[in-house]
Amino acid sequence: MSNRKGMTLIIVLVMSAFIGMSAMLLFSTTNMDMMIAGNTRRLNQAKISATSGLNHFIALNLNYNTLRRQAGVLQSLQILPETRLSDKTSYEVKVLFCCGLSDGEYLVESTGYYKKAGKVLSQKTTRALFNSSQTN
Repeated sequence: MSNRKGMTLIIVLVMSAFIGMSAMLLFSTTNMDMMIAGNTRRLNQAKISATSGLNHFIALNLNYNTLRRQAGVLQSLQILPETRLSDKTSYEVKVLFCCGLSDGEYLVESTGYYKKAGKVLSQKTTRALFNSSQTN
């Protein structure tokens, strides 16, 4: 009779350990999914900020000659310094004249940021090639 009681105790302990490990695995998986979703959200916010910077540049309606004159001999020119969209998102925009581009072409680089307490948590850069015949 005592052999059955011992066996029941072992089965209960094994089942308790199995349920405990299942609960820990469920918590770990849920926590990891929440971290991934947070990272994706921050990256999307940075991407939207970079797109906003590119749209801001387009709205300025600057042409190649004006940009080239402002840059002088430099191969890059910061057009928009860091511009805040919210307390956590911002963007900055540069124009590049390098990288084997033809005369009249320039590359616009907009970098979007997602920051918390001044620390960059996510950053995304969007680039667009412009031709002087398209922007006059």
